[in-house]
Amino acid sequence: MARTISEDNQVKGVLQNVIFAAKDSYFKILSVSVEENDFDWDEEELIVTGTFASVKPGSTYAFFGQLVTHPRYGQQFQAARYENQVATDEKGLVAFFSSGDFAGIGKKTAEKLVDALGEGALDKILADKTVLNGLLKPKVADNLVETLTNNMGLERLFAFGHRVGLSADLAGRLFDRYGEEAQRILQEEPYELVYDVDGLPFKKVDAIARSAGFDDKSPERLKAGVFAAIQGSCFAHGHTFLTVEQARQSAQNMLGGALLEGSQDIDATLGALVAEGRLTFSEGAYQPRDLALAEQTVADKIQELSEKRSAIETTLPAIDDAFVVPDNLTLDDVQEEAVKKALSSQLFVLTGGPGTGKTTVTKTLIKTWEALVKKQAKDGGKDQDWLKEQRVRLASPTGRAAKRMTEITGYEATTIHRLLGISDGDDAEFDADNPLSGGLLVIDEASMLDSTLAATLFSAIPKTMHVVLVGDADQLPSVGPGNVLADLINSPAVDHVALQRIYRQGKGSSISTLASAINQGRLPEDFEEKQKDRSTFLTRTAQVPSAVGQVLSSAIKKGFTADQVQVLAPMYKTAAGVNALNQLAQDLFNPVKPGQKTLQYGDTVFRLGDKVLQLENDSERDIYNGDMGEVVAVHNQSDKGVSADALVVDFAGQEVWYTTKTLNQLTLAYATTIHKAQGNEFKLVILVLSSQFKIMLNQNLVYTAITRAKEALVMVGDYDAYQYAAEHEVPRRQTKLAALIAGDVRTQSQLEKPVAKRPKKPVDAKLAPAKSKATAEKGDFEKEGAKQGQQKPLKKGPESSIKPNRTENEKAMLDDTSLTVAHLTAGIDPLIGMDDLSPADFMPAVR
Repeated sequence: MARTISEDNQVKGVLQNVIFAAKDSYFKILSVSVEENDFDWDEEELIVTGTFASVKPGSTYAFFGQLVTHPRYGQQFQAARYENQVATDEKGLVAFFSSGDFAGIGKKTAEKLVDALGEGALDKILADKTVLNGLLKPKVADNLVETLTNNMGLERLFAFGHRVGLSADLAGRLFDRYGEEAQRILQEEPYELVYDVDGLPFKKVDAIARSAGFDDKSPERLKAGVFAAIQGSCFAHGHTFLTVEQARQSAQNMLGGALLEGSQDIDATLGALVAEGRLTFSEGAYQPRDLALAEQTVADKIQELSEKRSAIETTLPAIDDAFVVPDNLTLDDVQEEAVKKALSSQLFVLTGGPGTGKTTVTKTLIKTWEALVKKQAKDGGKDQDWLKEQRVRLASPTGRAAKRMTEITGYEATTIHRLLGISDGDDAEFDADNPLSGGLLVIDEASMLDSTLAATLFSAIPKTMHVVLVGDADQLPSVGPGNVLADLINSPAVDHVALQRIYRQGKGSSISTLASAINQGRLPEDFEEKQKDRSTFLTRTAQVPSAVGQVLSSAIKKGFTADQVQVLAPMYKTAAGVNALNQLAQDLFNPVKPGQKTLQYGDTVFRLGDKVLQLENDSERDIYNGDMGEVVAVHNQSDKGVSADALVVDFAGQEVWYTTKTLNQLTLAYATTIHKAQGNEFKLVILVLSSQFKIMLNQNLVYTAITRAKEALVMVGDYDAYQYAAEHEVPRRQTKLAALIAGDVRTQSQLEKPVAKRPKKPVDAKLAPAKSKATAEKGDFEKEGAKQGQQKPLKKGPESSIKPNRTENEKAMLDDTSLTVAHLTAGIDPLIGMDDLSPADFMPAVR
């Protein structure tokens, strides 16, 4: 969360130089020669940090913020905002235009410009560049406008954003996206941010819109609020759709008193969103368009794979003839069946818990595939290019899981993002028009696939490729909306084998037995008894740090390293949470040593040698949410030749730099949430559960945590928390993928229509990196969802007729927003006769 900087102080001065400028944001560190200040600063120079546009050395600026004391570098000024002190009289403007920043403009041309446009020259040029016609040559005029827009346009956006409560960082993101249109959109179409900017809460957008004059009953506000409510509920609960009643309830929770007509207002607004293409409606359910499109994309690709065959003959006789069991492995009958089904099917799902032989099956099918390819290449006289087209591709959602996949198979594996060539802010390099190469694709940890990532992956799969998804069906579902692995397992159209016999962890192992008992909804009778590979320390929440500290100290004495041990907890706060346990473990594994280099960011002090965790996807640098690494270098600004603080982190041999601006992507990793550990395994796992975490506890969560342990498991906390988790299944997710695969429901006609928007001025914008929508507000509708049967395909509701006699209020409401649930259920196409229009075109603008 961004920290709010107060404006208690201000300082005015001349910029001497830019000490540091971040490449991925507008953050800068400046050296300023002080002219005036209100906090009794006696030094000639002051270090100023903050978010700035293209500031120019030699120019005068006023900074508003607070004087702070950095633990290492002493006093600095943190700027919340700033103002360019451009002189606005004619003499100052002439000096500004003839400063050398604007090609082709000298002093005489500048005087001519100011004589013609007066003291308001800057405002006039930024508002309408045609005022320069006849005053400057076209090329000179274009350069002037572009330079002013890039510099002063962003500065003015910062200033405007400050007035409406927008942080400088977010203002910079909006400028990256909308360019010079950003301020106009904030003033005239602020609710577009709900649809365009991921991770921006509706309440923040609403506050901006209020300052721009929009009222509670604005149609644009109602639509944005209802959309944000539905999307937020989907992301909070993992659903890909909401029922009508759930959508109404979420909208009511979001907008409250603005909905005077209750469900009538909501229904009409929902209809308008469907008409605009932002939502789809079918089978009694609403879906955000992106989620509907994602599920339809996966379903369509599965249908395509079922209709095509690869260039490799994978009949059972051919497989039997080429069957290879590597490394002297032994396969049981079920594992052998899995290999043969995986090779003979275009799409296959392999599931099983830890130690059931998923790796054995994967290694065998890869070797057998290669034997098939080589034999058929030899028999058919194929060349090396053909062999390359049939190669094996391996990928996983996380970098650590991909690394483990490489180690156990001997073949290169990558993250799915890297496989697809996804870079921040850009579309995937590989897609339907430019599919992946290869003959066999194996995706590990498939339970982590959400609908959006699955759609991006499946769209890039060529129709003749064999696809094998490997995962544990009992682990937590994906963080994002969807339940892809479960939907594929439950689909008769997808071949699936579940491995159940446990081989790994040796004789007498109790970890797998514990995991199995939890999946059955109970704790085993020996839960509290010490076993060869697990033990339980029952404590109160306040005693957790002491208990965990003792376990860690013992592990360290036995030679365990930080990379081999992982502390897991469901939540961050409390004495039994991730934050407190991380500091405890850091002091034990990596205590402060004399001369040890450190770097403080917020409340966290990073030390050389620390175990750290990446918190978000950064595909530009090929690091992803959940990747773990080690701090291998600390650079302090006070060091000779160092311009700014930085950390260097080693992620499995890849060194990545973190500056002050990107350190928010990093945290300590001695303790993590269970979600963050998914896809990883550790020699020793210390699991902490407390009844304070009850809202998070369920079977899948504790099963996922327990099965991260390869050799040893220590459970700390209170018995009631473990029992509650074992007895409560994870809330089931509402998805449509299984029904789409079965052909029971189609939304294709709605998805083919483009999103209808009001005309707006051309935008020359580059896209900012997308952020998670998890910050969207939650809705409470689990009970209603349970009544609907959740993952089962929804039955189509009864045909509804539209009442011919309506009250005057109903007429006004329906005419303004065009559609209701009744229209949609009756099967009326929301865009018939309105190809270039939307309901917004018929609404009066509200300010």
